[in-house]
Amino acid sequence: MLPLLRPHRAALFTVVIVGLMYGLPNVFFMLSLGNEYRGIPMLQTPNEGSYLARIQEVVDGHEALGSPFLFEYKDEPPLSPPMGEWLYALPSIIFGMTPAATLVLSKFILPAVLFLLVYALLLRLTGDATAPQKLNAIACGLFVVLGYDLVDFRTVFSYLSGADSPGTFLLWARPVNPILGGIFLFSFLISIFALAQGTRRRNGAVLGASVSFALMLGTYFFSWGTALSILGVLILLLLFRREYRIVGNLALTIPLGALFAAPYLVNAFRAAESPLYESAVLRSGLFYTHYPLLNKFLIATLVVFVALLLWDYFLKRKTLGSTTPQIQHTNKPENVGMLLEKNVHQAYPAKWHIFCFALLLGGLWAYSQQMLTGRTIWPYHFVQYTIPLGMVVAFSVLFNIIKSWNRYVWGTLIAVIALSSLSFGVYTQVSAHAFAKPLFAMRQSYRPLFDFLNRSEKDCVVFVNETNPELSELNTLIPAFTHCNRYATTELYSLIPEERGTDGYRALLRLRGISADGIDAYLAAHEREAAGYLYSNWKGLFGVKDFPDFNDAELQARLQKLPALYREFLKKDIGGELRKYRLDYILVSGPEDERRVAELLPLEKVFASEGLALYAFPSNRDRF
Repeated sequence: MLPLLRPHRAALFTVVIVGLMYGLPNVFFMLSLGNEYRGIPMLQTPNEGSYLARIQEVVDGHEALGSPFLFEYKDEPPLSPPMGEWLYALPSIIFGMTPAATLVLSKFILPAVLFLLVYALLLRLTGDATAPQKLNAIACGLFVVLGYDLVDFRTVFSYLSGADSPGTFLLWARPVNPILGGIFLFSFLISIFALAQGTRRRNGAVLGASVSFALMLGTYFFSWGTALSILGVLILLLLFRREYRIVGNLALTIPLGALFAAPYLVNAFRAAESPLYESAVLRSGLFYTHYPLLNKFLIATLVVFVALLLWDYFLKRKTLGSTTPQIQHTNKPENVGMLLEKNVHQAYPAKWHIFCFALLLGGLWAYSQQMLTGRTIWPYHFVQYTIPLGMVVAFSVLFNIIKSWNRYVWGTLIAVIALSSLSFGVYTQVSAHAFAKPLFAMRQSYRPLFDFLNRSEKDCVVFVNETNPELSELNTLIPAFTHCNRYATTELYSLIPEERGTDGYRALLRLRGISADGIDAYLAAHEREAAGYLYSNWKGLFGVKDFPDFNDAELQARLQKLPALYREFLKKDIGGELRKYRLDYILVSGPEDERRVAELLPLEKVFASEGLALYAFPSNRDRF
């Protein structure tokens, strides 16, 4: 291996830097707390606690993730594929590591792997692995894994002006998705580019692309949606060039990938047969719409790419016309023109041109295909991959065109981008660490509660009175660090009845002491909170202004009906209503909430710590 790795010493050194930049913030956090650290790392990327809860669910033996947060519905087929969580759970299953420890370790490894894959793809798009090509590929890898947010100029300006600072770690620190999808996507791209070039190792490339596609099918819609779009465009472009053998090899990856992903596809078909499927997919981000969305970054990259290709084409025509030896020895003008065109067309279009067109056009199609198909799933997440694709195209152009024109301009550009990416990466990680440290230092106090719950029966259910954002976060962390489930949750992405969110929210309002007379005023002041439990789709959940042709009347109807439903709920026995679903504990914070619980139900307090009080609810587990 050493002879193979030695030529890539600079890339391997950079890999170490990338891994340390992603992983060290949690190490510094642990060291700074010393003995006060109790196994709760800094989960400072979006939905990180929920992903950890899904990983814990696999470790607890619910491998399908049919209902990762609620006790009920666990035998239902999953809407969100569990492959990514399975990969994170394996160290816990095999070696006994805690899911939290695996998550911290993954931050050292997975972003570094993504960097290497970007590096490998750039080397293939720019030819042989010479020193300048390696530097170009390293700069691109740094841009993708550390400088991703640099393309968001408004955010960068807000940081430079001091108006804002990063509050979360870099994108690829987020567990499961999008990092695994990015790794599988770039593995897929490397394989299909090898096929497009007509590699002699056809079988290996087909197998690599098929396995990568299968892993994406079982992991993340946005990665396989992007991959399929790119592959489709690439096949069309090569069909136009009549490269039928290569097209056949590329097309073969889809049925093979589907075959490898058969277990997930079977579950997907099972889920589609459920009467709850239609409402569940709407709650999971589906939109029925023909609304046009424009990916400005890809469009700008495409315009620049085409302009530089045209400039390079005419530049080559001019150069070949003055230097071609054959032309200098002929006296027939018609032969001069034919030979000139032949020499130019040998360079245009090259395979890297076609592949870059496929990356850009495929990314644009994935983002805007709903204009024709009439449906899309939260397309804003596609930018997690279309931005890196645009970066890959940009660095392919930098080396293949800009460097051949002026190597000083090329060297300056890649140096500036690489240094900016490194600086931005350090700045983001340091700022996010400083922001999150006090919060997660405080959350170490939850460890006694987690230990108590872990001594309880597996799959116990805790009803958390979410009276503030921190208690809402605690509700998320309980299934991430214990074997317990939530009673009420806003994460209703499974095949569950629509009324489950309403029932949980009504119980929550009663636990807070909201009266029949006060419910209208409360909902008027907390409409966004109510939407989190009653939403029928993500337009209502997140207040999206796009997709005007998509009807969001259902949420408003539910909000209007809730006051009457809540008044009816108040007339019923609270104990009987809570027993509709499994419940083992009620968790509240503060003396006022404890008083309300005592007034509602005669419960025994079984745990108290740091202002938190846990009450045992009379067991109703035998009903489930």
